[in-house]
Formats: sequence, C-alpha cells, structure tokens
Amino acid sequence: MNATERLTELFMRFPGIGPKQAKRFVYYLLREHSHFKEQLISALEELKFTGRQCDVCFRYFGDKSAVQDATCSICKDETRNRKTVMIIEKELDLDAIEKTASYAGIYFILGGLIPPLTEKPSELIRIRELVAMLHQKISNNDIEEIIFALPVTDNGDVTREYVEKTVKQIVGIGKVKLSTLARGLSSGLELEYVDKNTFKNAFEHRG
Repeated sequence: MNATERLTELFMRFPGIGPKQAKRFVYYLLREHSHFKEQLISALEELKFTGRQCDVCFRYFGDKSAVQDATCSICKDETRNRKTVMIIEKELDLDAIEKTASYAGIYFILGGLIPPLTEKPSELIRIRELVAMLHQKISNNDIEEIIFALPVTDNGDVTREYVEKTVKQIVGIGKVKLSTLARGLSSGLELEYVDKNTFKNAFEHRG
C-alpha cells in the first residue's frame, strides 16, 4: 500500500467522510505546496503531544498548557458560574454554544446519545462520570442548576429522560433545579448548527 492509499484509508476514518471525499483530500494535498504540508505535519505533531481530554467536562482539547494540566480553559476559568452545569452531547455543541456568548456556566459532555429501546444505555454515554461529578458538587454545595441541552430528536429525548431519571436518584439532587432548553429549537435540530438568537431564546426560556 502506497502513501496515497494509506492517507485515503486514514481520511475515511473521519466522521462522514467516504472514499470519494477521502481521495479528494489526498489529491488536494498532492497539489498543495510543500509549505502547507509542513504546516499540517507540524500541527499534527503538536496535537500528538498536547491533545488531552478535560478531567472535568470530558472535552477533548489541545494546547501547550495541556501537557501539564488536564483541565481545559473553560473549566479553569474562575469567572464562569460553576454552580450551573449544562449537559451536552459533544464538543461541537460546546463550540456552537460558546460562540453565542449567552451562557457562562460550565459543561458536561455525555459523548453520545441513546437510541430508543437500547438495552444498556449506560454503555453509550458518560453517565457514571456525570453522577460522580454531581455527587461531589452536591457534597460541596457547589451546584444550583443542571441544564439539559440535547438535540431535539428522538435520541436526544430518550437520552434526556434517562439522564434525568438517573440524576434524580442522587441524594440531595432535590435542591438542584433541573431545566431544559425551550422548544424554540426546531425539531430535529443539532445544537452544533444553532444560531446565536435561537440559542439565546431557548436558553432564556428554559424550564
């Protein structure tokens, strides 16, 4: 297998990338100037050594500080409201919400969604890690609200119901407000595509 074939197979591992798209990437790289390839290699090398997963929100991030610290910049930010936790599906949702500048709390990334009729839902999302985090926050009296910000889809609804049911079993959770983004979000909408005004309205009218 030559270099172009290896690259094609590697690109096909990316979400939503099929054989034709992967080959387009390879041909693009073949046409590009060597300086661009050097920049790409350098960025990948840096990511290799600095890429980490946040030990608080479970967000994947990569910067030089990650070498010494496994906590991302959002979770380290002392100006954010640590008593509010927004539960989301993935990192792209976090990026989209941050761009709206409408939310100043912290996040927890579930890492997936639960399809209907799933036999072992706990294996598909980070429910154990979430429960551990909430236990600690409740013990430290460090939480006031949990916001569910999941896609307005069947999988999103099933996930929210499962997580909410599990969370309600935690001792002391009754003192914490549980809310969901308002249904101003269109049905079937993925949060990673939400615009500023739509999210702001859904956030302000959560309940």
